[in-house]
Amino acid sequence: MTFNFRPALYRNSTLFELPRPITTLRVLDAWDFEQFKVPLADGDRLYGHSRAGIDLSIEGRTGTHAGILCATEETMLDTLSLLGEAFDITSDEDRYELFLYHDEASGTYRKYRSCATVRFEYDLSSPHLFTWSAVIHAEDPRLYTTAPGV
Repeated sequence: MTFNFRPALYRNSTLFELPRPITTLRVLDAWDFEQFKVPLADGDRLYGHSRAGIDLSIEGRTGTHAGILCATEETMLDTLSLLGEAFDITSDEDRYELFLYHDEASGTYRKYRSCATVRFEYDLSSPHLFTWSAVIHAEDPRLYTTAPGV
């Protein structure tokens, strides 16, 4: 089985690979709960644990996109424009799947469903390689192993 780190968005039967290299991908998994403290007693109690959605923080550069070298400032800026369009969310129907790993040939997938972009920013100050970062929220905290759209 091949395990390829290839972050991509999947929406409306279209797979959009994120520009590479991806320099950082952090996953924040959190739980909600209520915390109670009794006055004059040491310690406290936590009740009602429930898992929250997942926040993913991704940072990358515009070196390549979909296997094509981004060699000029124009192609890097065009790539960032496409990335912004891919991240755009205007309704609940625009939510997407975020793949961390995918290899169609071997059927290897790891993805989050029901994702929405929280923040997208990019830095154009280096003419050699633009950087970008995004925060994505997955409402469903489960990491799925199914193919796109399933």
